[in-house]
Amino acid sequence: MIINPVESEAVKEKIEEANQEQFENISSLKDDLETADAKNQTEQVTDQDEGVTRTLQFFLFIACWGSTMMGMDLGLTGGASLYVIPDLHISSDHWSWISSGATWGSVLGSALATPISFVVGRRTVLLISSVTYIIGVVIATSTKTWGQLLAGRLIMGVGIGTEAMTIPIYISEVVPRSHRGGHLNIFNSLQALGTFLAWVVTAIFINVHPGSWRYILGSGFIGPAVQLVGLFFLPESPRYLMLKGKPEEARKCWRRFRRETLVSEQDYRDMCQRLQVELANRISFTQAMKEITTNPRIRATFIVGGVLSLSQQWNGATSVGYYMAILLSSLGLTDKTSDYVQMPIGFWSFCWTLPAYYWLDKYGRRKMLLISFPIFMIGELIAGSCIYVDNVHHRAAGFLIGMLIFYFGFQMGISPVAWVLNGEIYELHVRNYGMAWGAFLLLGSAASSTTSFSRQVSSLTLQGTFYFYVGVSLLFLIFHFIFLPETKGLLLEDVRELFNDGMVGLARRNLNNIRNSISLRFSASPKRK
Repeated sequence: MIINPVESEAVKEKIEEANQEQFENISSLKDDLETADAKNQTEQVTDQDEGVTRTLQFFLFIACWGSTMMGMDLGLTGGASLYVIPDLHISSDHWSWISSGATWGSVLGSALATPISFVVGRRTVLLISSVTYIIGVVIATSTKTWGQLLAGRLIMGVGIGTEAMTIPIYISEVVPRSHRGGHLNIFNSLQALGTFLAWVVTAIFINVHPGSWRYILGSGFIGPAVQLVGLFFLPESPRYLMLKGKPEEARKCWRRFRRETLVSEQDYRDMCQRLQVELANRISFTQAMKEITTNPRIRATFIVGGVLSLSQQWNGATSVGYYMAILLSSLGLTDKTSDYVQMPIGFWSFCWTLPAYYWLDKYGRRKMLLISFPIFMIGELIAGSCIYVDNVHHRAAGFLIGMLIFYFGFQMGISPVAWVLNGEIYELHVRNYGMAWGAFLLLGSAASSTTSFSRQVSSLTLQGTFYFYVGVSLLFLIFHFIFLPETKGLLLEDVRELFNDGMVGLARRNLNNIRNSISLRFSASPKRK
């Protein structure tokens, strides 16, 4: 939560009184839970039922369906680019700002999401984001000038940013801990689905004349409209209600998300205990900045989370996506063929988000990320190198193969891990600052890389731009290999312990683990006679 320094003693006293009241409510509830816990401890705990209800399943569908907004925006904008640019006589420089307009707006939206969600709740923020995005779609679709189109896309971006910031927090507050990584990947998965659906919609409307691009951009309202309706049937986050001193209402909402089982009761107790700790350690904005800059343990979490966010975008994932149709057309394909070719790329990309539900929790975040980097880097090398081929069909085929390999690697590792780890590594009293930091860098990188993409191509050539992304990704891979910790299945206290010795401790732990793993492998191998 973003809380400004409080100078008035009277205001301090009011805050302390409010905190005391929250402590009393939570403590009372905790006493009841501890009684139930004592009873549970007398029984043999074999029940692994996590108490997932249909309301929770419906919530995961509705709350995350809106996350198709980001993917739909990328696909629809890229697909419409071949038609809106000549229709409105938009220059290359102006289009670079229009294509990145939604991502710049999302930076603002992510900054607004945290304070607004503290005041009105997670559910209300998602309602606001849906309405905001729909308004932006209406403005962009009815535009007659590039300036109006840019304004509409900036407004759409504010909806995207508030959505991207709120959904991971909302999900993490209600889903079972054992599947936290997989459930958080829903946001990433539906974003990829949105891109695929957008390219399907583009293929449908490209033959509609005049104004095919208006139909393409206008279809972007579907995702937020579905979410807007569905949210009216869902409860508020129990954790938010506890923060507002409404334990009875929080308990009722929890029961709608999770049935009463041993596992769900334990998760509820853990939430109450973490909330007590957070309230006890609540600090001002100035104090938070001091902790982040001077405490090696906390500083390390912000460095690792920030580099993760940067590395998710400075490989060209978003910028190439927005320019995909233009790139395919530049390879020699017709405008219609360029839009049609995007569909198998989008479907392939979406399909590889699905195994991540299982892989993140089974194999771990670190392992999946380190495996993914070499794969998508090879894909970019192939895509960039095929541009030298003279034959149009061979050049396009090579580029397509390279991009398929790229999205395979991207979606299995760095794409979901950047969101998941940024939701796991920050300590409670600075968690919202950390989430805002990660989202700001990720969305800001998406915006800056997209805005500068045409200039990159102009300066480095298209193939040189792909090689540039490979080189940057190599540097990120080295960083993650040395410093990135494994958080799979760990409690918050365990995650905190990983960062106890700062960046040096992370490097020492990882290198020792690698050394021990190599030693065990050699000692286990049969000796040659």
